[in-house]
Amino acid sequence: MASSLTLAFLNAKGAFEDPLAAAGWWGGVRKGAVEALPLAGAPKPRFDAALAAELRTLQTAALETVGEVTRGGPAPEASVAVISGALSRGSMQLHGNPPAIAYSVDEGAAAVVFPIALAIASLIAADLSRLRRCANEPCAAYFWDTTKNGSRRWCGLPCMERARAPRRRLRR
Repeated sequence: MASSLTLAFLNAKGAFEDPLAAAGWWGGVRKGAVEALPLAGAPKPRFDAALAAELRTLQTAALETVGEVTRGGPAPEASVAVISGALSRGSMQLHGNPPAIAYSVDEGAAAVVFPIALAIASLIAADLSRLRRCANEPCAAYFWDTTKNGSRRWCGLPCMERARAPRRRLRR
């Protein structure tokens, strides 16, 4: 779940330009995110300009951090600070018998920002050897290379066809 939420967040070009687009994006990924990260009694988020701006800032920080880490460089301190700030908007506790992890947030915006930040942090801390960017320059979406030999180059079939079509035309 964490990786699918993170990849959806990293690849969401233009989804946080306005509150309506941000709400639409969250509506599409929320079900999987909330099921994997139960936020019991979390207040409903209010998608306004401030939340959309916070999501844009978090996305920029995540893209910078993932880009540097996948290239083998150090994570930018400013970007890590943004992600850490988003992580501080929620908390984790042990509840019940047998103990289980429960997450909580105090405000509606944190119910969106905290799960995303937790997914980003989980991805950054994971083995990123199979995380790739699409070889189609205009796309450059992130994806997991699940092929046996680790040779996947495109995020999907449409990008592969766009990249290969000009070469086929030249051969004719």
